[in-house]
Amino acid sequence: MPLDSISYKAYYANELEQVVNLKNQQKLKPYNPTLQFEIARIYGEMNCQDSSYATYYKLYKFQKENGTLNPKDYKKLLFKLHKTESAKQHYQKDRRFFLGELANETKENEDDEWKAKIHHEYFKDYFLDSTKYELAQKEIGIVKSTNYYNSNQAFKSGLLLCYGYLQIRRKSHQDAENILLEALTNAETSKDTINRIYCYINLAVNENYRANYKKALYYIRKAEQIKNSKFRIKIDRVLAMNRANAFYGLKDTINLNQEDLRIQKLDSLVDEFKQNSNFYEIDVAYQTKEKDKKIKELTGFKETFYKNRIVYSILLFLVFLLALYSFVRWKKTDRKNRLLDLENETLNVAHSKTKTELETVKSLVINDYIILKNKSKVYLEELIYVKSDGHYLNLYTTSKKEFVRGKISEIEQELPPNFKKCQRSYIVNENYIKQYSSTEVFMTNGDVIPLSRGFKF
Repeated sequence: MPLDSISYKAYYANELEQVVNLKNQQKLKPYNPTLQFEIARIYGEMNCQDSSYATYYKLYKFQKENGTLNPKDYKKLLFKLHKTESAKQHYQKDRRFFLGELANETKENEDDEWKAKIHHEYFKDYFLDSTKYELAQKEIGIVKSTNYYNSNQAFKSGLLLCYGYLQIRRKSHQDAENILLEALTNAETSKDTINRIYCYINLAVNENYRANYKKALYYIRKAEQIKNSKFRIKIDRVLAMNRANAFYGLKDTINLNQEDLRIQKLDSLVDEFKQNSNFYEIDVAYQTKEKDKKIKELTGFKETFYKNRIVYSILLFLVFLLALYSFVRWKKTDRKNRLLDLENETLNVAHSKTKTELETVKSLVINDYIILKNKSKVYLEELIYVKSDGHYLNLYTTSKKEFVRGKISEIEQELPPNFKKCQRSYIVNENYIKQYSSTEVFMTNGDVIPLSRGFKF
């Protein structure tokens, strides 16, 4: 799509019209769960996760109050709620509540379809959100043992796709390629358009990591050639980011600048804050419900107090006498307490000094590693220095060089105190400084870093 044509309507004109028609069908009629399912599905496929989540959630509340859904559709609803909730970004209140409820609803099922799907979600949680690769490997073993995995090619393709991406994260690039090609074969056999696209995208990611930039562009072109109407904005954004990485590696600044403009335009269509508005709205509804409950309890207490005011008055008077007696006793022990306070003050000064020293020591502890935006893991003991280059960062370590989109101000906040900024575009690891002058820093790997006047060690 040409840059000047990028807009939400250009991507989803038909889908927007579908939603309007479906909502008009619902007007002045009893609540229709089937129509609501369809509206939520369309919202999700046009990257409106907030509206999709809100529609599914209203259907969930309707089911809790009226119980009209059959067991099969209710399980489907719980899974859709979980999938929509876990697809959002920059939202930290995720409880995995619906996945847990689905697990309870399906624990007696003889068919292992839900077992396979639920453990697939646990697998994605471990390697995407927590980077707990060993636990992720255990979950994938459970999924592979199910009949559903071995009999359903579309599901198998999705699992292998995630497993291939896990191998990319672990830098096992040849294993990743083999697994992703197997996933692609399954997706083509089952005619799964989305999984085919994501297979090609992950193959491109893998080749970018291997510095095979032309091959990465080849896989991106293969993904673009597949006709698809779902999640188009986010898919185009992922494709643009991978193209940008390839052009950066090829030092093709003209195409790189074009892709940066495309990414900015697509980012403006998928505002993550707006995408989370309904998630926050539902949380506020939870909190309001709790407050209403407390207000009701307080109102009940007020009515009870009025009916028994004489009894409560006597009790309050007795409490006053008890408080007066306690005050007199407190005064007697006050002198002793003053002496103890003097001793405590001395101890507090010593404690404060010790605490300050502990905090200083704590601030000097260096983390083992940091996780970059592209999910790469960089061990800090190997990181020599960081260089900013436009919208990208180059990280030089003792064994390799990493590049990733980002700002130097962001990564500076993640680094421990032994990393110092010596120039607007450079951060160096003091442990690798060989020597420095008033204008230059000489690193142990032979690189010379400029030192600006405003930055001192």
